[in-house]
Amino acid sequence: MLTITWQEEIASLKQDLKKEIKKISGNSEINIPNHICLNNLKSKLERLDEIERILSIEKYKIAFIGTIGQGKTTAICHLFNLISDLKVSKTSGSKTEDVSETKELLSTGAGRTTICEVIIKASEKTYIEIEPYTVDEMENIIIEFCEYIANKDNPQPDQRVIISKEIERAIRNIIGMKLRYKTIYVDKKKKSETIDPAKEEFDKLVLDESEKLEPVEDLDKLRLDELKKVALNKFQKLTLNNASLESRTTNRIEFDNQKNEQQWIKNTFAAINTAEFQEFAIPRKIYLYVSHDVLSGSNLSQFDSVIDTKGLDENPIRKDLQKYIENQDTICLFVTPFAAAPEANISKLIGYHLTSKSKDFHHRFVTLVLPHKDEPEKVNECDGDYDRGIQIKTDEIQDTFQKLNLDFFLENILFYDALRYYRDDIYSEEDIQADKNEFIEAIAGVVERRKNILLEEIKDIKESFTRIKNGDALTISEIKAIENAIQKIKDLRYLNKRVPGFVYKDFIDKYVEYYRTVYRAWNTKHAIHRNFGYYEPRNIDIYYDMRVIAEGRNEDEMLKKFTKEAKQELENILNELTSANESLKTFIPELVVQFNSFYDNFISEVGVEIQYEAIRKLSPQSEDSDFWIALINEKGRERPQGEKYVDNVCQTLKHELETEQSLNTFLEIKAGQYWAELVTKILSFFGEK
Repeated sequence: MLTITWQEEIASLKQDLKKEIKKISGNSEINIPNHICLNNLKSKLERLDEIERILSIEKYKIAFIGTIGQGKTTAICHLFNLISDLKVSKTSGSKTEDVSETKELLSTGAGRTTICEVIIKASEKTYIEIEPYTVDEMENIIIEFCEYIANKDNPQPDQRVIISKEIERAIRNIIGMKLRYKTIYVDKKKKSETIDPAKEEFDKLVLDESEKLEPVEDLDKLRLDELKKVALNKFQKLTLNNASLESRTTNRIEFDNQKNEQQWIKNTFAAINTAEFQEFAIPRKIYLYVSHDVLSGSNLSQFDSVIDTKGLDENPIRKDLQKYIENQDTICLFVTPFAAAPEANISKLIGYHLTSKSKDFHHRFVTLVLPHKDEPEKVNECDGDYDRGIQIKTDEIQDTFQKLNLDFFLENILFYDALRYYRDDIYSEEDIQADKNEFIEAIAGVVERRKNILLEEIKDIKESFTRIKNGDALTISEIKAIENAIQKIKDLRYLNKRVPGFVYKDFIDKYVEYYRTVYRAWNTKHAIHRNFGYYEPRNIDIYYDMRVIAEGRNEDEMLKKFTKEAKQELENILNELTSANESLKTFIPELVVQFNSFYDNFISEVGVEIQYEAIRKLSPQSEDSDFWIALINEKGRERPQGEKYVDNVCQTLKHELETEQSLNTFLEIKAGQYWAELVTKILSFFGEK
């Protein structure tokens, strides 16, 4: 007996649906029952198209998402055999010798190591490509570094410029001012002293400027500040000249077959990641293509690619992550340390997206817990048993998700300790590989479960279609129930009857407070201002942030909170139709599913409108804008006692968002508009407008 493939089953079912739709559409009179039937069949057809696209995905992307310094890169390297026994120098006392150690091929450390997102793919040959920063963007980053150097000795911590370690390393390499270290002896004890050529150069420029002045006994603060401004200007010109940004045009480098291939990957990736090559720009993204020779025994080729995303910091809900979270061809692994699992940033990020009930994100979401050393054995009540400790932690994580009202499959909580077997000599290479294989099989299980759920859905659609074809006409009482429901739904069309206008007045204040607290450092705000609302090195986009705040980061904030009751009223009306009328059990449940999709789209559409309106309000995004110049000029401005930089910029931002038509009012208008459209879509299912 021949087995029908899912492709054949979908094709046959779609053909039958189209025939039935054509047949009903040809009726001279389209009444309420026909409208319900037609729209139900059309929604089935659309859903089958979506299922077909998902089931046709040949290879999934695997995106690792997690907070800085939690071990994403280490886990990736060990899982996909991007490791090698390499020679390293070790010093013990006065003796230094070369030893062989298992090392990750990508740059790893205690966080702030990888400068950007890294996409890893299996390939016929090994090579590395980058997506570079533009010259203008690199100039801005270098200027920020110069300000960091100039403010290093500022006695007020809140006035010091903060710059990320990975960006600092890259800039120092580009401008030829790497930190140096020398050994000194203090009270006969050996210590390491850091020499900063950049600071030395800046201090020399300040001294040169001071020597041009007439000798004075005491150089007052005002004159010193002026000297530093002149010196900073010269220092910026010097560093930009050293950087030779215009000549950094190479974007690709291939393995030359002259050395050990693993060693080449390690050295070349490290050099690109830290901008050591003079011909390469600072990378915005790094693409690492790895040959089958290096990947021998690895499961990398099983996937389209593995993505090591930029680590999360203060703001976990970022625009750059959304494409992976929303793409149907990506499994998202949310990395969290064992002790804190699920870590706060991960809970916020997952929570924001799982409020969208219609998008089945939980089918593709995995919580990846990274134990360290013997953490599982130390879990209370596990009696030193590793597997028991893992099970207790799994239950705790699931309990946390349930308390947060988040859907999450228990099977999608996974654990992996990349260094577990390196701490004990009794384990073999086979044990290590078996541990990797078990994890990869678990990821394959995520894909397989998703596939099986969709295959079951095809069967459900087929059975529902058969019931519709063979079903009796709706009774008079059922039609009457529908008419009553239609009237109730019409009464919900105007959101302002359910949501008071004053609730929208909090939006700007909530966003400005978010801006104040999330981007806490003043120089982060200054970098955002200088880039007119964006700061690429930290994946900051204030316009996207406004969208997130308007929508609500969870079900108890902003638009999601305001409309929760109205949404529930609509859902109750539809569910009452199902429970009271036997014939409608075939139609209404699918409408409820559709309604969830309409609602999620409503939230998203309003959020996007806010994002674009904010872009419009804060335009032009250039130095032609009085608004942006005012924010930029707040840096270093003399201000009366008690007046603060952060207060001033937040007040200026708040004022701009409130001018013309306030963004609060705009949010209220757009919420009402898109809610009315949502209700209209529900009514159209019944043939109403």
